[in-house]
Amino acid sequence: MKRLRPAAVAVAVLATAVGAAGCNDTASSGAGKAVSDQLKADTSNWPAATPQQGLAKGLSLPLEEYMQTYEQTVVIAQAVRNLQSQCMARFGFDFRPPPAGNTPPPNDNDANIERRYGISDRTIAEKHGYGLGEPQQTGTRMPAISKAAMVVLSGRSSGEKNAKAATSYQGKDIPEGGCSKWAIDRIGAGDLDFSLAGKLNQESLIRSQESPEVSAALKKWSACMKEKGYTVDLPFNAVDLAPVEGSQKQIQVATADIDCKKSTDLVKIWFGQDAGLQRQQIDENQLALEEAKKKNDSAVKAAEKALRS
Repeated sequence: MKRLRPAAVAVAVLATAVGAAGCNDTASSGAGKAVSDQLKADTSNWPAATPQQGLAKGLSLPLEEYMQTYEQTVVIAQAVRNLQSQCMARFGFDFRPPPAGNTPPPNDNDANIERRYGISDRTIAEKHGYGLGEPQQTGTRMPAISKAAMVVLSGRSSGEKNAKAATSYQGKDIPEGGCSKWAIDRIGAGDLDFSLAGKLNQESLIRSQESPEVSAALKKWSACMKEKGYTVDLPFNAVDLAPVEGSQKQIQVATADIDCKKSTDLVKIWFGQDAGLQRQQIDENQLALEEAKKKNDSAVKAAEKALRS
């Protein structure tokens, strides 16, 4: 139905090595100045915590409280990268990965509220149809790294995924899992798990779509689209009427889609049912959700502390 940004924080560092991660919009930033000074990325194109315009403006689902925000992801990623650099320096390597936060996703978290019920922002639709335009990404290229440095970074004898563990380099002990895992473990980011929130998030979307209220609103939306010359049952399928991204035809379909959502109040009706289901889900899964949130909050605090030092 929709594309979601992966929730887990993968904080590796080379195209051939371990993974990377990202952070949230300035309006919802909890990082202090000493922390934000360490975030070298251009924050101007970071997604807002809640939509700032369109039919979903100001909407936030209950389960978003248990998801990692983009800002939190970036804070953790930057702290991990800094620690990786420090660890590598102890072995004589000048390793400087690019700043985290230069490849922001279109949404702040995995709820993807901006497009959860299909497109909702007419301003974007008028320019790009169902697309998002070209992402503004800079400074994301990883530095070149020698084979020896890769061994220390990855903690593996050849840097390959299935290679045997490397225990030392020039007489110095390599941390288990290399400098990459050492840095992740220092922050406590290795066992962050948002899969439950993600699963419940998907379930509530599907179940809310099947509710009588949303079913009725969808029929009204479909009838509205029919009046405009488009035969389509669901907003998620409307893009198939004009698949060429950003084409004039797609823009016409997309703006009609949003106009019909507005006239039928589809987004608010769907959001209301979705939010109600999520509140029930939270009640039924409170302990597990709180535990995952606690681990995330702890990792964020550790990351902020590391960035201040």
